[in-house]
Amino acid sequence: MLLLVSEVLSECGVPYTHLFAMSPFRRRKRVRGSAQRNKGIEWIRTHPLPNTEKGIVFFADDDNTYDPRIFIEMRTTQLGSTWPVGLVGGSKWEGCITDPKDRSKIIDFWCIFRPWRQFPFDMAAFAVNARLFTLFPTARFDYHRALEQEGLILSQLGFQSAYDLEPKADGCSKILVWHTQTRTPSFVPYFGFQPPPPSFV
Repeated sequence: MLLLVSEVLSECGVPYTHLFAMSPFRRRKRVRGSAQRNKGIEWIRTHPLPNTEKGIVFFADDDNTYDPRIFIEMRTTQLGSTWPVGLVGGSKWEGCITDPKDRSKIIDFWCIFRPWRQFPFDMAAFAVNARLFTLFPTARFDYHRALEQEGLILSQLGFQSAYDLEPKADGCSKILVWHTQTRTPSFVPYFGFQPPPPSFV
């Protein structure tokens, strides 16, 4: 797998640093990827950017598909930003909803899976300013809080709720990230009102 990732990185045409970390042995692997994400966070802390430059941190995953425009969108992040994600959490989409008259204002979040969460969205739905990891030097993922890793890291970086984040993808009106698998997606039956999905283009 490491060789495969190295091959992809070498062909992507952008500078990169390839890190890896072993996951701790756990009989019940309810939380995955924390060691790898923490490895990346520590690298960011030990390689700070010059004051004249800004970096954005996004936790990409191998089961996501990305429209290249999402990477352009997240570059304008000031502190933290968010956008909708398609085919996730048993739903066709989930994420932020903005005021139709003011797309810079988040007014709600659509989510079927544990909607009471302080940050009710997927790991693929947000990005943060890299300097926050220096300002909050103890912020890190763990292997204990299953299904709450997004909220865990964002709350440690100073965000009080999901409404503190900046809406991207044309004010959360477009889906530019999807959870994709080599099988037909399965959706959780839902009998209440479901907002129409944002544009899938």
